[in-house]
Amino acid sequence: MTFRPNFQKGRLVAVTIVFLATSSPAISEQPCAACHPKEVQGFSATPMAQSMGPPSRGPSGKFFHDVSNTRFTIDSAPGHMTQRMERNGLTSQNSIAYSIGSGTHAVAYLVQIANHLFQSPLSYYATSGWAMSPGYEKLKQPDFDRAVRPQCLSCHAGNVRPIADTLNTYENPPFAGGISCERCHGSASAHLRNPAPGSIINPAKLEPRARDSICEQCHLDGEVSVPNPGKETTDFRAGERLEDVYTVYFYKSSRDPAKPNPLTIISQSQQLALSKCALNSNDKLWCGTCHNTHELPKEPVAYYRDRCLNCHSAPLSNSHPKPDQDCVGCHMPRLPVGRGAHTIFTDHRIAIYTPQQLAHLRSESSGSNSAPASNEDELIPWRNPPPQFAERNLGLANALVGRRINTLRFIRRGDELLRSASDDFPTDPALLRAMANTTTGFRPEASAQTLFSKVIALKPNAALVYYDMAFAATRTGNTESAIEYLEKALQLDPFLVTPYKELARLYMVSHQPALARETYKRFLEAFPENLEARKLVNGSVDSPPQP
Repeated sequence: MTFRPNFQKGRLVAVTIVFLATSSPAISEQPCAACHPKEVQGFSATPMAQSMGPPSRGPSGKFFHDVSNTRFTIDSAPGHMTQRMERNGLTSQNSIAYSIGSGTHAVAYLVQIANHLFQSPLSYYATSGWAMSPGYEKLKQPDFDRAVRPQCLSCHAGNVRPIADTLNTYENPPFAGGISCERCHGSASAHLRNPAPGSIINPAKLEPRARDSICEQCHLDGEVSVPNPGKETTDFRAGERLEDVYTVYFYKSSRDPAKPNPLTIISQSQQLALSKCALNSNDKLWCGTCHNTHELPKEPVAYYRDRCLNCHSAPLSNSHPKPDQDCVGCHMPRLPVGRGAHTIFTDHRIAIYTPQQLAHLRSESSGSNSAPASNEDELIPWRNPPPQFAERNLGLANALVGRRINTLRFIRRGDELLRSASDDFPTDPALLRAMANTTTGFRPEASAQTLFSKVIALKPNAALVYYDMAFAATRTGNTESAIEYLEKALQLDPFLVTPYKELARLYMVSHQPALARETYKRFLEAFPENLEARKLVNGSVDSPPQP
């Protein structure tokens, strides 16, 4: 696979990708294939190996979004796709740079503006064709401006290369192909120099936590993931424990096997952990017990039935109600998922369901675990982080979730924990930034600004910190400072979307319509195909929309 990126400042550009055979490198190009041809050939046919692909995966077509009165037209040709959007008499055209997803369930699409990646509002679903991407369904002004963060990209691409302290800025190219053997087996360099046993990671031979972490890096969906100091979630490598790099936090209620949350797209690990099979296995049962990532079973029903009988044996089959051939069909039904419309996934809770229970579960297509089950619910770690980080990480989790769902009790809990941990981490940018954000709204403005100043001293080029500072200033009515901070954020990263909208709003609030119009001109210069910016530049900015 070869990449030919073409970065042009302020312009939407496509990246030409030439794929050989599938999204994975051709078998002859795989260094592992010389000794492991069967495994490499088998893996190349799996969804994991097809985690990204050429822009044109998906047919030409049309789609109309009722909520926003937007008409989409998709032109797909080998190696190229263009998505056009029409709304309120305006038209934009966007070239797709990458397709993401195996296509088994869905394919999402990315555009590239300069060295920034953004998601298309359209996705192609295996069961229903073209429809809005998750989270876009209810937007009244959808556009190609949702930032694609490294955490979102890392499970679909190999060796993601983000620019530190940015939201969605990447090196050139932004990643190196799709998922490869190294994602599960670790670096192959030493093994290639000396291909002896023990010079490469075999997940099945790792201790349980390191073994399970390999799958959890992409199949564990909590409320928030908190990196340890000095780490990013994308730093995880096969052979480590997940919590040695970052901690995943859940609502406590979601760990109750009797009341599991509805499925989400990447919740297989937590579903399996709730099953009696896993709970009674003493850590022997893991994903590899049933799945072979090096091949797709030719007869899935028989294959997985054999996996079940390895533990449950023939006597169970003899006493089992008939028909008893399709274990997965009865005990692991395919169900709708929350946080990802228009698709269904296999339920890994391995349970006994009545027809009534299945009907109820299938009605939960809009459900998710994005809110606590009760006012007493709390966040807990999937696995405990190193003791020295426990208070810090839990504080960050509460602060981040509290801000996201706008729930004061989580924000206050986060503030309490972070202040308690702050003496041990006096120069931790993540802790200081979260403390400043939790302070905003219920402590004096000066307290938040003092904390933000410490973050800026550590991360002087972090545009998002200036955006946080602007939000804090706005909350306290300090419009002049908020404008100053937003201008600084856009100076550091002119491809942040929300600061333009908020800055234009603040200029209008402060009776400076000429500057509001100028802000939208700058927005349009950075995003020349953005319909909202085009409308406001060509029309009126008397009442810029809320960000």
